[in-house]
Formats: sequence, structure tokens, C-alpha cells
Amino acid sequence: MTPKIYLYIILIFQLTGFEISAREFLVSSTSQISFIMSTSLPGDTLTMTNGIWNNANILFQGNGIDGKPILLRVQTKDQVILSGSSNLKIGGTYLVVDGLIFKNGYCTTGDVVQFRKSDGTVSDHCRLTNTSIIDFSIPDTLTDNKWISLYGQYNRVDHCYITGKSNSGTTLVVWLSDQPNYHRIDHNYFGYRPLLGFNGAETIRVGTSDWSQYDSFTTVEYNYFEQCNGEIEIISNKSCGNIYRHNTFYRCQGTLTLRHGNRCTVEGNFFLQENEPNSGGIRIIGEDHKVFNNYLQNTGGS
Repeated sequence: MTPKIYLYIILIFQLTGFEISAREFLVSSTSQISFIMSTSLPGDTLTMTNGIWNNANILFQGNGIDGKPILLRVQTKDQVILSGSSNLKIGGTYLVVDGLIFKNGYCTTGDVVQFRKSDGTVSDHCRLTNTSIIDFSIPDTLTDNKWISLYGQYNRVDHCYITGKSNSGTTLVVWLSDQPNYHRIDHNYFGYRPLLGFNGAETIRVGTSDWSQYDSFTTVEYNYFEQCNGEIEIISNKSCGNIYRHNTFYRCQGTLTLRHGNRCTVEGNFFLQENEPNSGGIRIIGEDHKVFNNYLQNTGGS
């Protein structure tokens, strides 16, 4: 059955009041993912078969609805590995990606994970969860790329394991527009980012200098940062209205920095720095911030 005929049947069912049950598909190639997503329905599940997916450029593009997202998951935990120059684009609304592991390679075509389509159309209400990016660095430290780029609105990155970025470029970036994005970055592990030696190696950056007076309303909470030493800014705030709460920073050579922007909240964070060189707590620039109930111990910076 061709995709065109299938879409016609779906339309007839919808017009006559029939409800189509959610479907499950076993996929073993990126082309199968793209083909199934061309006729995907809210509530569908795509399960990636176990094994090494080498040089896999995944375009997970479609539209779920609230309460019925479209799910891309792995067949068995820890058994689906994306290696070589693999990357992922999450494009659409109410999409969930669960359980991928990126390792034994690096992305040669830009960012490892992007919340937008190839044509630049951004994504809303999408989620990346239980996913690992491990030592997936470009060998040339001067070459810039990001591991996760958040665009659009109401997206979430949670329960991910992200460690070992050694080349230039922020590990995770929130990109702004003229509308607040309301993203949530929570319950992740960020680990072992070695000193780069120049600017551009933050672990998280929310915004950019030229968009710093716009509201983002991103929440960064319940994350664990361990030896994130890329540069002096572990987190770089460059927008307004963000919340940083209940995160733990352990032996990180840097600070949570409110670099640009106003009206941010820094609450209930723990800085357990073990006298690491250049380690600190919170650096405050801007207006109308609220900074309270944070615990700082054994910082080793000036």
C-alpha cells in the first residue's frame, strides 16, 4: 500500500468517526524510520532493533498530540548504539525519543541532537529521555559543534547521561526566538568535560548575547554536574526569566554564571567543589535576580 493511499484511508476513517488504534513498528534502518513517520499517527511506537547503527542520520519527523505522543524507542536497554557520524533530528510536535546511546564516533555534520527539522522548522512539546552521549567528540578540539540544541517551545531533556565532550562548542544550548520557549532540562548527568583553554566550552548555555534581553523561561533542575571544567562558566545564562534549582555541582572548575539577562532565579543548588582550582559558586550580573538557599562548600577559585 502506498503512503498516498494509506493517508486517504486514514482520512476516510477520521471523517466517519472511526478511531484508529495506536500501532507498533520494528525498524532496522533510518529509511524505515523516515518511511513510517511519513504516515505516522498519534500514539504510534517505533522500536529500533538491537545492534550497531553506524553513520545513522535519523530524521524523526511527525506530529503526535497531547496525551498521544509518537515514540521512538530501543528494543533492549543499552543494546542500540549509534556510532560513526550518527546524529538525530527531532522534528514536529509531541515526539519522544527514549534510550539511544551515541558513542564510538563523532558527528561530522553539525550537532548530535537537534530539536528541529532539516529545513530549520523548530519542534514543540518534544522530549529526549534516557539517552547517552559518551565521548562523542570531534578529534580536532578547535572544531565547534554542540551535542544537544534545543529550539522551539516546551521541549524537555531528562534522565540523560552526557559526558566526555572535549572539542569546542557548548554541550547543550537553548536557542532563543522572539517567543519564550519554556524548556525543561532535568535529572541529567553531565560529566567530565576537560579544560578547553578558551571560551566556548560551557556545559549548558541558555540563550546568546544578542538575544539576552528576551524571555526564555527555561527551567534547569535536579541535574548533577561532575568535573565540568571546559571553561569558567559551567552554566551560562544569556536570557531572562530562567530558573536554576536543586542542581549539584561536584568538583567543577567554574561557576553558574548569570552572564546576561535579568529576572532569573537560582535556588537550592549545591556546590561541593573540593577545593578544585578555579571552582566557584554563583556569578551574578544583571537586574532583578533572586538567589537564595544555595549551599557552597570548599570553592577553590579567587
